[in-house]
Amino acid sequence: MEVRCAICSKKEEITKIHKDFQRIRQEPKLVYICSQCSKKVKYQAREEQKPKKPL
Repeated sequence: MEVRCAICSKKEEITKIHKDFQRIRQEPKLVYICSQCSKKVKYQAREEQKPKKPL
């Protein structure tokens, strides 16, 4: 099945062993986010949550 990342628009081919395959197959309108964008978003969220250094 071919899917497109909602963030970077990169097309990927996912197979039956992919963790999101069944979910997307049952509901095709679900949003797919590739692993690279997922890691980037998680990193940015962690960086935002770090305490700010005092001036």
